[in-house]
Amino acid sequence: MNNNYFKKIESNNRAHWVDMAKLLAIVGVMIDHTNGVLYTNQSIAFSSYYSVSLFILVMGVTNYWSYNNYSGSVITKVYKGCWKIFRPYILATFIYCVAFEREFVFSVFLDKLIHFNASLPFYYVLLYIQLLIVSPILYKWLWIMDLKGGRGILGEILIIVPLLFISYLTTNYTNILDVYGGGGKLLGGTYLILLYIGMLFGKITKKVNIKRGKSQILCLIFTIVTLLWWKFLTGNQLSIDSGLPFGSGYNPPSISFGVYGILMMVLIYLLELSVKGSSIISLCYIVVSVLGRHTLYIFLYHRLFLDVVFPYFSIKGIVVTNIEIKRILYFGVMIIGSMIIEYILGKINKSVAKSYNVE
Repeated sequence: MNNNYFKKIESNNRAHWVDMAKLLAIVGVMIDHTNGVLYTNQSIAFSSYYSVSLFILVMGVTNYWSYNNYSGSVITKVYKGCWKIFRPYILATFIYCVAFEREFVFSVFLDKLIHFNASLPFYYVLLYIQLLIVSPILYKWLWIMDLKGGRGILGEILIIVPLLFISYLTTNYTNILDVYGGGGKLLGGTYLILLYIGMLFGKITKKVNIKRGKSQILCLIFTIVTLLWWKFLTGNQLSIDSGLPFGSGYNPPSISFGVYGILMMVLIYLLELSVKGSSIISLCYIVVSVLGRHTLYIFLYHRLFLDVVFPYFSIKGIVVTNIEIKRILYFGVMIIGSMIIEYILGKINKSVAKSYNVE
């Protein structure tokens, strides 16, 4: 592969660390969901508990960038964002209902659609929609503070105090249709704080310029700190959070898991800065990060393989006994299988749209 091709890839404006963060987040989700299936060591389970926090932090980053380059109707933008995730969610709910029930019963479909429980991860759709709705307000605050120059920095930090209070109230005193986790909490509970921190980080990354040498040192430091934090979480088992107003929750996350997500976000950002300039390593980083662009469908469909496809083969007597091969097979099928579903549904959607002359 010639240098010109590499330079063309590396010089585009896409922030590949965002795609890498999404990829590592969905891998964390799958590690969490295979607890007891592919492993029993709870240190492995705790290593994955940054996942949804990282998704929301990255959502904050990209939302800030998106609104910073947008001048149209906010209502239209929010609507399109909500529909972009809700449309595939409707179809995924239909597929899960048919897969589990072996028939289509509209009342069952409608109930699961409303309660976001056709599959456990579907709570995330409601969480995502709630945070999409509140994002313009948080962005507006950052925009106003930016106009104040240096004085605005204090306002950007102080807003975290009322956000903490709101998150305390929504985490402990709200319930939306008994939906699991942050989806069932008004404004996502503590995920609201992470959304704002992500937006603030998105703003910072557009204004700072960290040189490669410095980023490599910082990357090493954050790697050590993140590993130590994971080790601490594994040993502490969230007891440090039990006395805090947010409790020792897994979802919405406690303070400990929120910090874990933040450390992962900064580490992945620094990793991209560290590998830039090294052709082979940087290219590998970019190629792998491309998988992160397919996380929505992996999130929606990985449990279809975990809960339906793999058990079917087990019943038929097709069992993989080697645990290492089993892990590779499970993760490979969940990722590639979900991407194949995305591709097939995309083709069907284009065909239907073309038939009805819909853009």
